[in-house]
Amino acid sequence: MKELQKIKDILKINHLFLTGSSGVGKSYLTARLIEEYKKEKKQVVILGSTGISAVHIGGQTIHSFFAFGICKNTEELLRYDKNKKRLKELYGILQNTNLLVIDEISMVSAALMEMIRYRLNASGFGGSILFVGDFFQLPPVRKADEVSAGSLFGDEVYAFESSAWQNYNPKILELVGSKRTEDRHFFSILNQVRKGEIDEKVTLFFENLRQNRAVMALNPTILFGRNYEADRMNKERLDEIKEEPRVLEAELNLREKSLHQNRIESWYKALNIPLKLELKIGAHILFCVNKWGKYYNGERGVVRGIFDEYLLIEKKDELIKVEPYEFALYENSLEGGEIKSKTLATLKQFPLKLAYAITIHKSQGMSIENLVCDIDNIFEKSQFYVAVSRAVSAKNLYIRYSRGDFDTYLRRCVQVDERVKNFYKSAQAITL
Repeated sequence: MKELQKIKDILKINHLFLTGSSGVGKSYLTARLIEEYKKEKKQVVILGSTGISAVHIGGQTIHSFFAFGICKNTEELLRYDKNKKRLKELYGILQNTNLLVIDEISMVSAALMEMIRYRLNASGFGGSILFVGDFFQLPPVRKADEVSAGSLFGDEVYAFESSAWQNYNPKILELVGSKRTEDRHFFSILNQVRKGEIDEKVTLFFENLRQNRAVMALNPTILFGRNYEADRMNKERLDEIKEEPRVLEAELNLREKSLHQNRIESWYKALNIPLKLELKIGAHILFCVNKWGKYYNGERGVVRGIFDEYLLIEKKDELIKVEPYEFALYENSLEGGEIKSKTLATLKQFPLKLAYAITIHKSQGMSIENLVCDIDNIFEKSQFYVAVSRAVSAKNLYIRYSRGDFDTYLRRCVQVDERVKNFYKSAQAITL
């Protein structure tokens, strides 16, 4: 695979930022790269900027790995760093790391980027860094005191605005070919939306999709901006099925008994599966993980059999046996110079949820064939793009909006920070 080889070649001499729009294969390539490094007996540390991204990539969160606690900047780290034993182990891990992977870099703030550099410099880190993500998507979350005029980093928001980013000066590799949709016109429109480019052609395209009500007859998945609407619709549709419900409870196994309850709960939330899964024969479900050769994240199926040890799911005229999936909460440790993933807890649950409705936030990473985007309650600029880019085809996509002038609302939803636009314009990216 030419993309994988290109990434490996760049990382031999440079740090790298792997970017591109939704559905171009960033996650797949990252997973393949990690496999290759491990086959070659190289040491890899895998981090996500959020709990959800850490779960998806099979690693730790940035905050837990680097032991940042509640610190918001390097000044606070200098004042509050007290766990010398933990830092000694962290620095030992980093000294032995060949590749550091940081996923969802768009959600890493400039201040957090400086904290990462502080830790890496203190440890004597000499490996390569792979940043993965898309700055056109979810931005860093900042608290009110960080936005104030007197904040330490002033107006610097994004990771690429930090001096740490300039110091690492990563090469930029942008993936441009869609792996999710074969509809080139749709992919082109999505790229305009991603970049905040809205013209008459884009507006007309989505206005036409507002007339695409025939999708409702395909028993689609409906994306909502809020949990309330999604939960209510799933309950209503499940209640319509005249079968006895079964509640399948997740099985938690704590390997580390001293694990703090807050950490366990934040991990639960990131898994994107229900701890108590209520199903009926005939219920429509969505798979929430990838299992190559069996099912993919966002694929739909219908429950045909419910047993203690497995479910029978029908998908595309095929009946498959689905067993519980084991999710694990990891922590990196160093054993004899080798980095090991220490399992702190595991949770077994069937990797699916009801398919009638889901929130836009929880749909990230999914590819959905028959899709309705209810955009009445969009509250973040990136939500509209995340929602519509879940669709496999525009032919089976219906946009639902009922709150006034659509053109004005669309223009408000499709806004991008000028700093992000300028970053990509000035970037000397290699495209593949």
